[in-house]
Amino acid sequence: LDAPGAKFVESESKAEPVAAWDVEVGDENGETVLQQMRRNGMSSNTPGEEEIDILCPDRQHLVNILSSVVYVFESEGANAKMGNALQSQVAKDAFLDFMAKYLLRGVVRAPKSLTLSIISRMSSRSISPKDCPARLFAQDEVIQLLKALPRDSYDRHEVLATVKQSRMLRAALLLHKEGVTVCLDGRENVCALSEHFVSAIDCYLVDEDLKFRKEVFDYAKKECVVASVATSMMCVGDNKEATNAHELLRKALHTKLSDLVSLDAVLTAQLVAEIFIDDLDEVMNSLKSVEGGEIQFKFLHSIISEDLSRADPVAGQVLNANLSIDHHQTYLSLMAQFHPDMVYQHLSTHDNYRTEECLKLCQEYEIADASAYLLERMGNISSALQLMLQTLEGRMMTLKRIIRGIGPSGYSFDRNALRRTGGLGRRKQDHNLAENEKKEKEIQSVKRILIVSLDLCERNSGPSSARTEHGSQLWFNVLDRLINAKGFLRLAKELPEHAAIMSAVLSELLQMTMQRMVSNIPLPDLVRKITTDHSGNRLGEFREMIMSMLKTYSCEVDVFTRAADVMHHDVRCMSLEKKRLKLRGSRVQSVSGVQLGKRVFPSKIKAIDDITSSIILAVDSEGDATTREDILDDVTRSDVKNKDIVAVALSKLRRKRERISGQKKHRVWGRAQTTVNMMTTSDVNFCKGKSSEAAFMGPRHIGALSGAEHYGRLG
Repeated sequence: LDAPGAKFVESESKAEPVAAWDVEVGDENGETVLQQMRRNGMSSNTPGEEEIDILCPDRQHLVNILSSVVYVFESEGANAKMGNALQSQVAKDAFLDFMAKYLLRGVVRAPKSLTLSIISRMSSRSISPKDCPARLFAQDEVIQLLKALPRDSYDRHEVLATVKQSRMLRAALLLHKEGVTVCLDGRENVCALSEHFVSAIDCYLVDEDLKFRKEVFDYAKKECVVASVATSMMCVGDNKEATNAHELLRKALHTKLSDLVSLDAVLTAQLVAEIFIDDLDEVMNSLKSVEGGEIQFKFLHSIISEDLSRADPVAGQVLNANLSIDHHQTYLSLMAQFHPDMVYQHLSTHDNYRTEECLKLCQEYEIADASAYLLERMGNISSALQLMLQTLEGRMMTLKRIIRGIGPSGYSFDRNALRRTGGLGRRKQDHNLAENEKKEKEIQSVKRILIVSLDLCERNSGPSSARTEHGSQLWFNVLDRLINAKGFLRLAKELPEHAAIMSAVLSELLQMTMQRMVSNIPLPDLVRKITTDHSGNRLGEFREMIMSMLKTYSCEVDVFTRAADVMHHDVRCMSLEKKRLKLRGSRVQSVSGVQLGKRVFPSKIKAIDDITSSIILAVDSEGDATTREDILDDVTRSDVKNKDIVAVALSKLRRKRERISGQKKHRVWGRAQTTVNMMTTSDVNFCKGKSSEAAFMGPRHIGALSGAEHYGRLG
């Protein structure tokens, strides 16, 4: 069948059951027609015709012949010899492998019974759980064969039972998906729809690959959407009762929600938002009794903790909008039961709960930080801080007992027995590692309690009138409790190594407290509190802390001083730059060729008088002012119309120049000499309390910085 140059007769014969295959194998001499033709060198053509290539029999016909030969052993009676039976099984296995190969290629066909035998033969390779690669390879071959075969070429129920027995779950998943499709198309009883759908979900959930398991969410949504848009109604049993396929799938999916939450709570919440948004209370009730409520907590946590909103903002917004205060209260009760360390963080960041009920709940489960926060919200700040400080002392006592168990003094074992077994060093090391992990965990717990206490003090101390009742006393209460900790812990009676560990922890707690206090309490008050109230104690551990705080303050003062100096310098530079720009100008020596300060002929005066308001002066590098046309705004053209104003201004300018040239120049200390290029006439008159008509010749444009003083006028 694999010969590259072989040609086969095209046949329209169909695959028949094995019992119906009855073919003529050869003549009475045992020689087939094909062999006789090859032996005689003849073709199937008549004499005289052009010889053509010999065509091989039809592939399907060859398969029928092989099948009739292999399965002839089944007709033997009970007296058949063992050798024939073994030979029959070997031949059948080889034939089934042969058929599987060419069925996958699609060149032959087989009846349903033979197809089932082929799949059974392929599935038998995956029974051994130890050979995982071989089992996966065999399952892939079965899946490829099922995809290649037409749906009517095998009995789906029999094949499904075969692959399930061989634990080929992905092959079973393929068949269950096909069953769902057939039911939705109306070609099979609708009673099997829910069964196939639930079984398909189970096949996903028990798969070994996590990524493949999560594909169940997309499959469930796809099938529910397909069923929801189906226009046909299906009948159930003999009652012919119309039932919506979408409702059947929703009910089936509802029974698997708890398993889906265990797989991925966020994806399950997203699925609920799309399919069960109108039945949220029913979903919550169905999850309530599963695993003592932990599944319900995971589902609510995925919504309220904003995990769902980060994955799907639309679904998160929809579900959060449908959660009531009772749902939030249920979430808090489950959190207090399963994760008490999360309660304080939730209470401090949310307000969808009943304060009094939550306080009773936290007191019932002995959650100190959450209880203190709720007491604070109810206005009982002193009791809240007292509760936190008592809890802090209790945690420090627990930490001291844990530290006692570290090292040889706290380790009890039979040394001789362990030496005999060779496990002394290993067991001792394992014990110390476990104790160290327990110690670090308890230290973090103590720090967390202290941080909560400091947060409470920070929220209730400050300049606000509502906080003056407490002021800095809350901080000092925490500080007193930490300073006196060595007394009630009795560290002097502990072993030196244990006391050193506890002292280091206390020093770290004091440093955390002082760092938070310096931003809320004046430094002199803080130092006075330590040196006055605790003057009789040895404050060696405070020395480095106070020096560090003083250095920090000194550094901050230095930084602020330098910043102020930089600011003043920048302000001075900006003022000088503004003054320089304000006093900028050009020294005008002539106007349109007419020298200023000299005798002017009448014709020149007339030329100057002809300057209109629409012309301004442009001064070149040599001090010669020439007229230049410019487009002024409408306001300027409407305001400056009087030519006499220009003439008066020019005459005043000439008189001023003549007066200055005839006078002796004096130097005035304290300010620059008043000249045309330093102070304008308007500035001089303004200093003397006077004003001139030239000051109103045109507009003075003011923006970030003023323009040149001579713009639009000559005085």
